[in-house]
Amino acid sequence: MSDAKPTETTSQVSAADLAALQNNITKLTASISALAPKPASATPSTVYPFLSVLAAFSAGLLIGVISHIKK
Repeated sequence: MSDAKPTETTSQVSAADLAALQNNITKLTASISALAPKPASATPSTVYPFLSVLAAFSAGLLIGVISHIKK
């Protein structure tokens, strides 16, 4: 006997297979996205260097003023 299903045509089987494949790809994409690290926001990478520069400038200015007063 044949393994073909007489009630389903080839196009129906193909459409069902494609829908199942699309569903599997969607689930796989969601799983991989959950495992992948999220990109960091741009704010900390731009704020912290600015604060470091500001702190260094302030410290240099303070040291310069103190050393100038003692002379």
